[in-house]
Amino acid sequence: REPCDSPSPLGCGAPAGRDPDEGSSAAAARETLALKELMKRFVQEMVHGRQLSVVVGAGRTEPCKLTLAPNLMYLQLEASGTTHDIPLRSVKGIVPGKLPSSKLVPIEVDELDDTLVLRNNECVTFRLRSLAERDEFTKCLHVLASAFDQ
Repeated sequence: REPCDSPSPLGCGAPAGRDPDEGSSAAAARETLALKELMKRFVQEMVHGRQLSVVVGAGRTEPCKLTLAPNLMYLQLEASGTTHDIPLRSVKGIVPGKLPSSKLVPIEVDELDDTLVLRNNECVTFRLRSLAERDEFTKCLHVLASAFDQ
């Protein structure tokens, strides 16, 4: 085994002249940039409104339109001719996939579902087309809702 150029006592540090955090900070910068781009795309799409399926019971879905207010403060859910405002500050959590069975969960959800849990313990569940789409939707809504937890 050849010794490395590291001053580390174990001989396993970063090569001389390199910051040991350089690789991880570059990865973090790439991840931050990717999240910014994802959020930009998500917000632009949502401000114009997005056609989704809302789960209404026994696994049935109905078409709906979900729109993010231009001030980014609330979602508007249009379904069956009725519009519901969902302030983002009222979102307690976003739960992707299946929910644990309980009397408190009156609907059947599956892996493609994303459930918004509100502070009043009401839930709204959306069904997405793929796991990747569900995961992006979860991540973006989580970022928006967590801005109000500060």
